[in-house]
Amino acid sequence: MSGVAFGIFRARTFTISSFRCCGEILKGQSPPLMNRPTLLCVDDDPGIRELYEAMLGTYGYEVLVAEGGHQALDLFRSKVKEIDAVISDYEMPGMNGAQLAAELKSYDPDIPVIVISGSLPILEQTPYFVDAAVPKGASVEKIVDNIEALLEARRAGHASGGLSRKMPPD
Repeated sequence: MSGVAFGIFRARTFTISSFRCCGEILKGQSPPLMNRPTLLCVDDDPGIRELYEAMLGTYGYEVLVAEGGHQALDLFRSKVKEIDAVISDYEMPGMNGAQLAAELKSYDPDIPVIVISGSLPILEQTPYFVDAAVPKGASVEKIVDNIEALLEARRAGHASGGLSRKMPPD
């Protein structure tokens, strides 16, 4: 057997406005423009960056990727008004996730920053400017739940939305 491919799909919840949008398409009308939140995902592992693009893209996010802290800062500065949240690996060469979070917050104090780490001590001792700490291996759904809570808190004008900064693994 050669060339076997598979995909993972998540059931989506549709609202009345979603059905209206679909109905407008069927009637030949253009749907209203949708504002997709933009995430900046930072990891030194190219496979993880590809995973972020693929998986978070299926949840409706626009995903920008950077291979390290310095590249992320350059990208953030050039698109500061477009980026809604940042997800960063903690352990990266040159600049770790907490250092990146501190730099990002100097440009936009309200930008939600999620740090992902495989180290329990790092997860337990994240600095105050990291809005959420997520263990490596957490499900995409749990990461998305964290993103959505932080984005909702930002829309409501709250810094971290009362989220616990530590999220238990699945």
